Amino acid sequence: MDIEKVKEDNTFYNGFEGEPEVDFMYGDLCLKIWDGYIYALMEKAPLDGKGWHGMTHDYHEFCGPWDTDEADVDSTEYLNDLKQYKSYTFEDANVTKVLDRLLDLFSKASKDNAKVHVVVC
Repeated sequence: MDIEKVKEDNTFYNGFEGEPEVDFMYGDLCLKIWDGYIYALMEKAPLDGKGWHGMTHDYHEFCGPWDTDEADVDSTEYLNDLKQYKSYTFEDANVTKVLDRLLDLFSKASKDNAKVHVVVC
């Protein structure tokens, strides 16, 4: 990835500079998201007894990027996991927007059978 060609999208991090963030990188995009939005999304984790997978698993079990600070993740697994959150209503409308952006990014990567690089900082 040529760092000079990467477009940073700070839409969901602006105003939270210095706070924890999660960066999702695929292709020429680096989507920076305030950790508070990720927390608000992940607190809706399903408790259906079927077990967590994808981002829900990694986030709540401190695996993958939440353990090592960064990792390449399976885009299809994360996409399928994030899709289940579409039926939820969030108190903050920005969380819904974050979910939509993540679904878009993971959908594109999944179609390309590519991994998404996630950095937790």
